[in-house]
Amino acid sequence: MNELKGGRICLRPFQAADIDLIEKLGTTPLYHQSAGFAIVRNAAEVQQVLHIYQERPESFVIVQQATGAAIGLVELNQRGVDPASGLDRTRELGFILLQEYWGQGYMTEALQVLLGWAFPQLALTEVWAGHYENNQRSARLLQKIGFEFRYEVTLPFKFIEQTQEKYYLLTPTRWQRLREKTNFFPG
Repeated sequence: MNELKGGRICLRPFQAADIDLIEKLGTTPLYHQSAGFAIVRNAAEVQQVLHIYQERPESFVIVQQATGAAIGLVELNQRGVDPASGLDRTRELGFILLQEYWGQGYMTEALQVLLGWAFPQLALTEVWAGHYENNQRSARLLQKIGFEFRYEVTLPFKFIEQTQEKYYLLTPTRWQRLREKTNFFPG
């Protein structure tokens, strides 16, 4: 797949040129503390993280169309591959945006574009998303998009400051109902 286009952003697969985005995300403590982005300490680690994103078929760079700048990422990660369990048709959403673009609607648009493509193209039955307890911006965004809170877990990791994560669910039926009720959703 090449690109998914919105009004102000497009989503495209990761490229070698996205090394600067990975370095910025991986060396800024804010992104590790608020979203669990991997800490990178050197050029080899930056390359390794970039390679991981390049290998994931449903990971995308958020590009600001007006400038061509890479401003964040969105991805859908598999939750399982067994068709008998149905997990092969579910995903977990991940997203992160450079701080200078917060509060401008870019991530809302990126998630609308991604989910508008993913539900029909991948025939998904569920999309899950989580956020650290202190990340209220992500909580508001998920609720705005239509995700419903389901549960909270205590994380077993001792190397992160956040110990609670809240999980939300969005189904294609709810997504479609919200699209039909409002002009908020594209397509």
